[in-house]
Amino acid sequence: MYVRKFEADSLEEALSDIKRELGPDAIILKTTSSKGLKGAFMKKRIEITAAISEKSYSKKAKVDTILDTDQKDKFYSNKSSYISNMIDNASGERKNKAVSGYGKVALNKAVASTESTSSLDHFLSEDTSSAKKEVRSFDEFLSERDTALDEEIKIDYSSNYEENHFDEEDEEEQFEEVYQPEERIVSRANTNYDAHIESQKTKIDELEKKLFELTRNVQSFNKPEALGIQELMSSLRSLDVEDTFIQKVVRKAHFELSATDKEDADVVFDFALREMLSEINVQMPLFSSVDNAEKKVVTVVISDVTSGQSTMLRKIASLKKDSVIVRNKGSEEFKEGETFSEKFFGIETKVCKTISEIVAATRNSLESKNNVFIDYKAGNQEVNEVKKFIDGLKRSFENVEILVCLSSINSELYNRKVLNRYSSLANGMIVTHLDQCLNFGSLFNLAIDFNKLPYKFFGTGEVVPDDLEAATAERILAGIFQL
Repeated sequence: MYVRKFEADSLEEALSDIKRELGPDAIILKTTSSKGLKGAFMKKRIEITAAISEKSYSKKAKVDTILDTDQKDKFYSNKSSYISNMIDNASGERKNKAVSGYGKVALNKAVASTESTSSLDHFLSEDTSSAKKEVRSFDEFLSERDTALDEEIKIDYSSNYEENHFDEEDEEEQFEEVYQPEERIVSRANTNYDAHIESQKTKIDELEKKLFELTRNVQSFNKPEALGIQELMSSLRSLDVEDTFIQKVVRKAHFELSATDKEDADVVFDFALREMLSEINVQMPLFSSVDNAEKKVVTVVISDVTSGQSTMLRKIASLKKDSVIVRNKGSEEFKEGETFSEKFFGIETKVCKTISEIVAATRNSLESKNNVFIDYKAGNQEVNEVKKFIDGLKRSFENVEILVCLSSINSELYNRKVLNRYSSLANGMIVTHLDQCLNFGSLFNLAIDFNKLPYKFFGTGEVVPDDLEAATAERILAGIFQL
């Protein structure tokens, strides 16, 4: 059943709109007007709630499709019984006996005419004024309605109204129980009128909300996931991969894979591997690029606390000849002295106490055609202090690269904290202690959330420089899936 509300300045105009939009077989469910305190400050308006069965509405829609706008205006200006007979005739349901429709609540009231109705094609070719029948007109019904409704009437109707076909006697009995204008006429002096109207409106609004919620819940039902998709989701969640990425892969798999492929766990797994590879950003360090082969580079490694930063820096510096390591003390417990690896690879080390000393040592090393690697321990310094130091280096020297050092044995939460502090200053990430990592899923999550910071190096042990690897996406995925 289709239910619609119609508003108009007068009852005649509202019922005319109903006849045009829903047809003569529509039933009147509720009639209200803007009276009482609510309507005292506005122009009087009539609001009618009408309904029509799906079957009747379908027959009317078939007729509307063959009429243009002018023909439709002309057609629906005729009497209701004439319109009803024309619609039935066009639908192949022409009857020679009286049609009750919806009984007394319908716009098309019962008629006793046995005259045949002209066809719709005849209507389109001739003036419809010649098709007058001996039936009660729609205009008569409007005049009767005006007399009966001295004051506005309201008909309560149930939200679970079902479309059933009753006999004429049953329909009239049911109508007498629901539609009793004499008992529903409310005087202007009745103070409970407005309260009654508001309570009924509240009930209708609640029913409409419930219907909307039911419709939304039905539309949100999800079909069971395919077997391959289910296994993939379970595996990734067990590996601590972010749920947002899992949902992204599942949506893309639904779009690109066939129903048969989604049932195959191996196919879905291969698809997920390709997607994960594309998410991990890796790059080579600035000092190894061909474009900067003739130019010396300043590489700064920074972290909050001990994360294997110094050892990692020695490994990186050993890759280039004539490298110089510049360190700040970071704390009073710093022990100055060259390590065996620094002596073995001929790496010069300079220890500085202040930022100005670091800048001066860097300038001297660059003038000597050496690559400079700065081991900067931020410790408990404020981010703004670190930012001032990095900005000063970038203003003083041409090729400066900032790398944040992370330890894979630290928790994902702590590594996120470090990256949140320095991600706006850094150009990439290096990861130490990869051989001791127990959760490669956390490294994958960091690669997704900080995608603008590519991985540069992985440290896999204490040996210099054999345990240094160029960062690759395959290395992380191999650790995740134990490949």
